[in-house]
Amino acid sequence: MKKQVAWIWLIVCILALAACEKPVLDNVDEGTKSHNSKNKLTRVVRIHPKELHIETFEDAMGAKPQPFSRGVTGETKKKFYAVNVYEKKPNEETYSMYAYGLFTNASKIALKMNVENLYKVECLIVEEGDDRIFLKDGEYLAPFLHGTDKGTRLTNSFVLSKEENLNGLTKGETTIDDGRTIHYPRITKLYATIDSFSPKATKDLTLDMKRSVFGLHFKVTPPDEGKLVVNYVGWGIPLTKESPMYDNRAVYSFYDVVNGTKDGYQTTIDLRVSWTKDDGTVEKEQKQLTIKRNVMSVIDISVEGKKPQGFTFHEESGDMETENTVWKLVL
Repeated sequence: MKKQVAWIWLIVCILALAACEKPVLDNVDEGTKSHNSKNKLTRVVRIHPKELHIETFEDAMGAKPQPFSRGVTGETKKKFYAVNVYEKKPNEETYSMYAYGLFTNASKIALKMNVENLYKVECLIVEEGDDRIFLKDGEYLAPFLHGTDKGTRLTNSFVLSKEENLNGLTKGETTIDDGRTIHYPRITKLYATIDSFSPKATKDLTLDMKRSVFGLHFKVTPPDEGKLVVNYVGWGIPLTKESPMYDNRAVYSFYDVVNGTKDGYQTTIDLRVSWTKDDGTVEKEQKQLTIKRNVMSVIDISVEGKKPQGFTFHEESGDMETENTVWKLVL
């Protein structure tokens, strides 16, 4: 009798264990099937921001680098890649935020995308020049602010987010190393965007980056007396009669980044001259200067007391003809 009871209990235990194990095995199988199905719907897309058509402008010859404000020396200039990715599902009419990231390693710009969806990608490349991008508490500021104007960390990876992204890529505001936010930094910006990209067709996306820059080459003769100051787009060139001849060129990025990438784009900036003479007299003049995409404008400035003064604007661009503007005034 005891043997029969023992066998009955053994059979019951075996049946109970079998009943417990079955759902666990089913769950594993279902999870594997779901995981495999998900993998078939997604693929890692590598994004390649490149300046496919190298655009150059003719530099003014003989210019000597001569910074007129505090510069950073002995530091490595960085090249940043700021990327926003938007996603549109088959049943949606508009794109929604999907991911954003700040990189210095272009090989790390890769993101998992769903092959059933379409994507929009925009990228801003910033190459530091005479200016550097401001770094505060490990976070970079404009033009790399995200969300509600929050600094962004350099992680060389994407942040998946449907709520925020890098919101200043097409704005001109740039916070440089001295903490100032200016509209025309002495850096090179390149921008591009692509719409309706389908990861179903390819796992590589190349962006043809276009420059949004202009050049200024100032040649300023020191005044015979007092102090001369030339002001333009947030910068100033101060000279006294003891100063050497000022001869310096730099590349600047446009405030309107998107239009600045278009062939033939041009706009105007204010050029102001202020001359404080030895007797305290202050003479001021102002003129608008046309700046053009990929054109190095050469500006010759000299002043003399009580004589017609010549302000010459000499613009050169490859095979383009020379344009001259003479600004005569009496100071």
